[in-house]
Amino acid sequence: MPSSTLFVRLSLLLSSLNIVSSFVPSGARPLRLCPLQSSPPSVDFNEERIGKALSKGVVEDDFAESDEQNVFGTLSDAITGSIFSVLHLGSDCGIKDSSKNLRVLWVRALLHNYGEVVDPVAAKLLPDKTRGLVTSEYSKGLFSPIRKFAEWIASRTTFIDESLDSFLSHTGGEPCNVVLFGSGYDTRALRYRKHPEAAFYEVDLPEVVQGKAELYEKYLRENDDGYDKEVTSRFLGKDLNEYSSGGLVADLLDLGLDPTKPTLFVWEAVLFYVNSGPKREIFKELYSFNKLPGRTKDTAVVFTDSLKPFVDVPFTSETDKFFKGLDASLLSHRSRWGGAVHFAATVLNDPSTGGLTPLGESMRGEDLVMSYTPTQSNNKKLLAEPSMDDAWYAVGYAWQVAGYSSAVEAVMARAPDGGFPTKVSSDGTTKPYATRLWNEPLVVYRDASDNLVCVTDVCPHRSAPLSMGTVEGGTLKCFYHGWAFGGGGECVDVPTQRSNPNGSEEAMAKFRDRVTDCAKRHAVAEKDGMIYVWRGELLEADASLLPSKREGDMETQPIDTVLDYAVDYSYIVENNLDSPHLFYLHDGSVPPIESIGMMSKNLPDLRLRPFQDDCGFGHLGRFKDNGRVKKLLRFDPPNVVRHGGVSGFEEEFHIVPVSPGRARVLLRQHLPKGPILSTIVSIPGMLPFLTSLVNNWNYHIALEDGAVMQGQSHLIEDMGAPRMQIGALGDDLMSRYWSWRTKAHERSGNPWRNTLQNVESKPSIPSGTTYGDDEAVVELARSTQGRIVDASETVGIKQRYVQQTPEALYPPMNSAS
Repeated sequence: MPSSTLFVRLSLLLSSLNIVSSFVPSGARPLRLCPLQSSPPSVDFNEERIGKALSKGVVEDDFAESDEQNVFGTLSDAITGSIFSVLHLGSDCGIKDSSKNLRVLWVRALLHNYGEVVDPVAAKLLPDKTRGLVTSEYSKGLFSPIRKFAEWIASRTTFIDESLDSFLSHTGGEPCNVVLFGSGYDTRALRYRKHPEAAFYEVDLPEVVQGKAELYEKYLRENDDGYDKEVTSRFLGKDLNEYSSGGLVADLLDLGLDPTKPTLFVWEAVLFYVNSGPKREIFKELYSFNKLPGRTKDTAVVFTDSLKPFVDVPFTSETDKFFKGLDASLLSHRSRWGGAVHFAATVLNDPSTGGLTPLGESMRGEDLVMSYTPTQSNNKKLLAEPSMDDAWYAVGYAWQVAGYSSAVEAVMARAPDGGFPTKVSSDGTTKPYATRLWNEPLVVYRDASDNLVCVTDVCPHRSAPLSMGTVEGGTLKCFYHGWAFGGGGECVDVPTQRSNPNGSEEAMAKFRDRVTDCAKRHAVAEKDGMIYVWRGELLEADASLLPSKREGDMETQPIDTVLDYAVDYSYIVENNLDSPHLFYLHDGSVPPIESIGMMSKNLPDLRLRPFQDDCGFGHLGRFKDNGRVKKLLRFDPPNVVRHGGVSGFEEEFHIVPVSPGRARVLLRQHLPKGPILSTIVSIPGMLPFLTSLVNNWNYHIALEDGAVMQGQSHLIEDMGAPRMQIGALGDDLMSRYWSWRTKAHERSGNPWRNTLQNVESKPSIPSGTTYGDDEAVVELARSTQGRIVDASETVGIKQRYVQQTPEALYPPMNSAS
């Protein structure tokens, strides 16, 4: 391998590993190439409200320190700086800075070569003799192992480009301003020269801007892209920390910025290096820009940057509150690394109405969901109108439908595309997936087109469990008489029809249609590897209400765990909304809990604050009165609890109400997939090992919880003890949950109601039970049988029948797992 190639590979790898401090351009300090004469313009803004919004984290001397770079970042800078100095040796580019800005330029050229960003200019700004290291076909294979580490640069480039496209689309060819802060060796001004109406202003350190000006001259000399060579940027070079008394807008106006034009301000990884005092003054000026005398046009501000100290958490709801305090609207948002970086698009509100301007209406796209977690429920109606119906319920994982009994087994068999090949038996058949929802037995399988099908687990013939059968070629065959069901749950074969040689095909088809009408079919969907069933009318199932993950958020590594409990689902909802028990019952019993301080000795410091967002309601938890939020818990109706925090780690508990006294939890934990974790899980065997480790930690916690909840259930359900005699810290959330649950029962009735037949069809023999046909007698007999809490089964020679599906294969019910 050539030494220069090795240098670049090492440099880009070091750059990638140093997540924030090394990926971020070092330019928080802009340059200007003309003298400053203007005094700051007179601005009319709501000083009290904006001052309050910007007061957080600003100390008395107004010079709180900017973010410090860690030791690894400093070392990485030194090594890669030396490498890039060698790569640019003898270059006529005129570049004087060889640290972070160059890394970003080289990485963007590489990403363009891979097709992950659109930046045909980046490579042309590199030295002629060495640019081939990242632009050739050979480089694609060479650097492929470290592509995943460049995701931060790819994502921020795409976010800003999309925001700029949206802004320019709104202006419709009208002259406008685009101001780029911390632009480093960014190529945006050159790439967007097809929009001559946009006047670009670039702000960075003097030495960076000087080098960039020479790069631009070189590019324009050597490339004829068909655009006006006079259309380039105006540069401002000055340390942003010098604006502790304001004056940024005055400097931009001095440079030629026209305040009568629509304006977009872009902040790209530069505010890390600005102290709190200057940052406060800069925000004050920018978010008062619409109130400049004579200004009538719209203003937008876009960040892929730090918002500390004003917003030091990753939550969209808190970010939205901050910008509302600045008389602005948050249009889109996501965050990285526990709130260290925010991707935020904002617009200044109309000064006369306080509402969105036309620019804001044009740029906002879909309504922003205010969610404290990246994963979110999308059925806001359930908060205002509590109900157990008209909702999607997760009933299993895709790997369970594929026939795998454990997450570890599934991960080991997973295909390169992330899918799970269906387990096929020696006779070429597969088993359908059997479960229950609100005590209704369900069977799920895939048809010949690989589409999911869900029907009530009752054959329309003689009520044999369809789940005892097999799936062959996408057709589910009943184990008893071979009646077969294909796509959409339609009956496709009744073997006994062939015993009548005189039967017409038309008559047999009509009979199969009658069978189809008798089957009770359910809407079913797969989303992010989870299987959801709609509880409600089949034709009213709304796929837009399925849970989702916020688009563009940092990639995570999901780890799936299944837990089986012999208690009603409501106990598990309570348990997962209960913050204090994490400190006392679990008391750091597994490393993840201990690592975030959830031990009994810290319980006196716990502070909980209630909240509600667009998805649900819960608690924000912190240590002591002024501590940073450590963890949040949220109930998403009707049956999901989410745990999150500032680290980017998140848990979603889909608590499936299986039957009275029985629940299954589909627990998915999202581990932030930074460079270190990405490297670990790429090593063969490490993802199954990690999955096994996390599963066993979860089993440990579940066994601790399960025993307590079993005792609760016995005393409350069987002995008549109250659900809560007297409350304490955190129990306000229990009361709120039970208030919601009570209203849901009042609105939708008893959720355990269950009809195993299609109500639109009339059965040949309605009941025929041991107790006769009197409905009142039958109902009384069924109600006195007691709760079923085990997985009773009947073993046969050819097949076995599991009475209580899904079979309890996992702790705490099955502690042998």
